[in-house]
Amino acid sequence: MKRKLFEYFIVGIIVLSMVPSVALAAKSLGLGTVASNLMDPVSVMADFLHSACVLVGGAFLFASIIKYFEHRRSPTMVPMSTVVFLLIAGLVLVSLPLINYVSTNGFPYTLIRFK
Repeated sequence: MKRKLFEYFIVGIIVLSMVPSVALAAKSLGLGTVASNLMDPVSVMADFLHSACVLVGGAFLFASIIKYFEHRRSPTMVPMSTVVFLLIAGLVLVSLPLINYVSTNGFPYTLIRFK
């Protein structure tokens, strides 16, 4: 009984997977159209990563300042290596989105345009 139900399930999935392809087969899409349709999600993801890098980098920089004040109060509780790591990681994360503005071959996939 389970095997028969599984076979019907597989056949149903195969049939349903062919329905959208038949509907889309009437419209001829070129490779350029497909590539341009794929660039929209890439630009949204690039904007998300840009914003996430700036926010997390800013949080790391703020945390390094807080940890530095804690280190000055009690050097044994917060080692200086934590402060240095948070500072370097924050600087890298904040400067990471700016790489495409410095490089000559970079192509920014972003919705935000700076002119």
